[in-house]
Amino acid sequence: ADAYYKETKEPLLVEGGVTESVIEKVVDGRSQIAMVARNLTEEEKNRFAYTTIAIDAVAIIYNKNQKIKNLTKNELIGIYDGSVKKWKDIGCECPNLIVISRRTDRATLNVFEDYSGLKSPKRKNLPPNAKLIRSDAWEAESNINTLLWVAGLKGSIAIVSHAEAERYIAMGYPIRISTVDNIYPSNESIKNGTYPIKRELNLLWQIDNPKVEQFAKWIKNDSFQKAVEELGFVAVDR
Repeated sequence: ADAYYKETKEPLLVEGGVTESVIEKVVDGRSQIAMVARNLTEEEKNRFAYTTIAIDAVAIIYNKNQKIKNLTKNELIGIYDGSVKKWKDIGCECPNLIVISRRTDRATLNVFEDYSGLKSPKRKNLPPNAKLIRSDAWEAESNINTLLWVAGLKGSIAIVSHAEAERYIAMGYPIRISTVDNIYPSNESIKNGTYPIKRELNLLWQIDNPKVEQFAKWIKNDSFQKAVEELGFVAVDR
């Protein structure tokens, strides 16, 4: 926001929020632009103007003291659907299993649901045959909640923004990022799609908004892309 103001003299007021609520703010005019931390639906693409600003992964994390480095997709699904009751069920001599999910208004959960085929039991209007995330899973509100819980709970596993996980690891938090089917979420594997749990970070706004369109053009410059990479996200090709 500061860099944009210095170059254009146009102020930006930035507020935090969750994906579903910020879209509602654009719809009813309370906000001009929203950052959506998931792939857009076809309906959203047809209704709004948008641009993809970066790619992030959803990382699988656990406490660093756990002696496990890789999970297969089937093991991960088993942990989250409850068929894996203890870490010992998948050969890990770890403390009691604590599964951490996310609230239904969080884009991280949307991405994980798409990957795993599981749905939060708190979703409304689920079909009778829906495969559900275990009912005893903890429900984190934010990336920060998730990271702090995992840092303090030796038997925990969670889903979180890869960029945020790397940032907290760099600050010394006792967190480990798992490989999934032996693929680590590196910039290369996220960009080329070999790491499977990833998402777009999109800016979305009402069609025919000249001020926002000016900003959308500005973010294609090299300084913005460098800032994206410094935050741990994968820049998109322009």
